[in-house]
Amino acid sequence: MIALSAYIRNSFMNTFPINKSIDHRIELFKQFYKRENRRPLFGFYYGSEYPIHRYIAAKSIPEKTILRADHFRVESFLDDFERLFDIHEECGGDFIWSASAFWGIPWLEAILGCDILLNDYNSGSIHAEKPVFFNGPDSIPSFSMDNEWVLKAGEFLEKAAKRSNGSWPIGTTRMRGIADLLALLYGDTEMIFAMMDKPEEVIATGEKLTEIWIKFGRFQLEIIPEYHGGVGSFYYNAWADKGTIWHQEDAVALLSPELYERFIRPFDEKIAAAFDQCIMHQHSVGYFPYEHYINMGFYALEIHIDSGGPSAEQLFDVHRKILEKKPMIIWGAIPENDLEWIFSKLPVEGLAVITVVDSKEQAAELWKKYCSFFHQ
Repeated sequence: MIALSAYIRNSFMNTFPINKSIDHRIELFKQFYKRENRRPLFGFYYGSEYPIHRYIAAKSIPEKTILRADHFRVESFLDDFERLFDIHEECGGDFIWSASAFWGIPWLEAILGCDILLNDYNSGSIHAEKPVFFNGPDSIPSFSMDNEWVLKAGEFLEKAAKRSNGSWPIGTTRMRGIADLLALLYGDTEMIFAMMDKPEEVIATGEKLTEIWIKFGRFQLEIIPEYHGGVGSFYYNAWADKGTIWHQEDAVALLSPELYERFIRPFDEKIAAAFDQCIMHQHSVGYFPYEHYINMGFYALEIHIDSGGPSAEQLFDVHRKILEKKPMIIWGAIPENDLEWIFSKLPVEGLAVITVVDSKEQAAELWKKYCSFFHQ
């Protein structure tokens, strides 16, 4: 494997590309997933990390109200899709902004029948309330194509595809994992006690949730059009082969390795096997079972550099172990000392980095500092 060096500071510092063609960038992603890229992919995520603040259309969502699907007028989001794609293209880099069914909605929770609310616009996100109806797996509704939230997701995707007309990619939306959903249904602490006191019920609930998760994912992928032979991603701006879906299990941070092994791992394996390709998102704070993920059928792994969490240097062994087996995307508002470490210490094959920026000028400076010498 190739590691970068101090040469990063000394070459091609006077010029840098604003952007390469879509075809060129997709070719880089194809190389990345095969771990055949000869330099790290580098890109930029512009603006707020909170979905409500990214979309002008979201300003019309009522506060302190149990939200219905008809509170979200899809047409008003389409201009945001155009705007966000154009802004990210101006920032340059290797990544390609993607649309999705508005990822500010906690879709699976809404499909399950949980109340979802925007308590305060300044919070930046919509949250789901713990449902009063939940009383074990039999209380969870089956997946239905007539569910108002399923219909709304389909409307988002169909109208986004028509507006895009091949101009920008579309991907599946944010879908919280089985641990996340169990933590909502039972409560964070109560989930742990339930795993110990009524393990059969928790496993049966996880099975029902996994079935819904897979059906909703397949529903989206059947509607999403191919973009240069692939699809996009709702948050990470990463092109991937057609049939790719994103997964996450943030609430495993609450679990021990033993509880993850018994109660969540079988469902992660089932989800990964249910799709052509599946990419797993992870945070680097608390427990995250990357050792399991690198041995599952995941297409690639994504790991955050979290504010207040471990630095890139502290995560070096984790990053290195992942890169030995899987392509890896590093995402976050990555401090420059972490970027320096990542680009100078990690192998390049299978490495992609996307960092948050506040302006296209900041993106240009970062590209100039870290990637201009690659000249490809």
